Amino acid sequence: MQLSRTAGHFASKLRTHFNFTSDTNRVLKGNVYTLQVLIPVFFVFWIITPEVFGDEYQIAVLVSHNESPYKEVIAGFQKTITGQKTDSKFHVFIMEGERAHLSENLNSIKKIKPKVIFTVGTTPTGETLKVFHDIPIIATLILDDDMIKSAHNATGVILGFPIEVQFNWLKKFLPEARKIGVMYNPLENQEKIRSAAIIAGKMGLSLHPVEIDSPKDIPNALKVLASDADILWGINDALVFNSLTAKQILLFSFRNHIPFCGLSSAWVKAGALYALEYDFYDIGVQCGEKALRIIQGAKVNSLPVCYPRNLLYTLNLRTARYMKIQFREEYIHNAYRVFDE
Repeated sequence: MQLSRTAGHFASKLRTHFNFTSDTNRVLKGNVYTLQVLIPVFFVFWIITPEVFGDEYQIAVLVSHNESPYKEVIAGFQKTITGQKTDSKFHVFIMEGERAHLSENLNSIKKIKPKVIFTVGTTPTGETLKVFHDIPIIATLILDDDMIKSAHNATGVILGFPIEVQFNWLKKFLPEARKIGVMYNPLENQEKIRSAAIIAGKMGLSLHPVEIDSPKDIPNALKVLASDADILWGINDALVFNSLTAKQILLFSFRNHIPFCGLSSAWVKAGALYALEYDFYDIGVQCGEKALRIIQGAKVNSLPVCYPRNLLYTLNLRTARYMKIQFREEYIHNAYRVFDE
């Protein structure tokens, strides 16, 4: 009953705080971190008319929300550029509310004639790519590079960690684990699972994937994995990992003593064994470094899209004790966050 209440409470909190069907916060606060992207309307913090720009580099910043982790990203971005003594002016736009002023504010950005446009979130990136085709765009807090890889004027830092990195950490935390169970929607993650299977084999691991075409498939999939997995790997998959499926996944993990590799600290707090996390400030720094290269004359298409270079992680020691898993002391000491209640 205690397990049921714990997982049920987590599912309720997920429904309150996360929207697992949206884009970026499938990684951010639900890694599925699924940040809810609202229909956009831009609010401008301040805009300076072109006549007073002089020789300053104008930089437009478009962001989905005026809250953490977006603020952390922007802080890292601005600090990196201003720290290099560049004569730059930032114009920050927040996209919230209704669509009414979208066109008006995009026109305002055109008048600014920015040297670089920095987009934070999927919606700002998508809207910017529709309008601006010649101005360099640096995008982040997006889940993949599909929307920017075909644009000759865009680069960025995408959310996610390479599969090799994820499996390396899995081996550190669970050195005896060999069989990785994973549920996935083939429409969203077929290629990722194919790549993961190859990578796992090269690392002395084996991947045991189970296709999910409907949430109704999850109970049977978990029954299969109960005898076929040492750990359940959580991936960014809107169909499989969301607020409606969280309870049964966590209950399965506890009842079968098969640890779940969570998707964020929220999952770990509720009972997942661990999750890899993002250093959002440093993501902003990475994007700022790309902007500086562009200001200094580099072509945007010479700056490849990349993953976050820094990695944080969260541990649940209560879950570890329950499953008789012992983390090395250095891993506990270096954790970004530890739950032990």
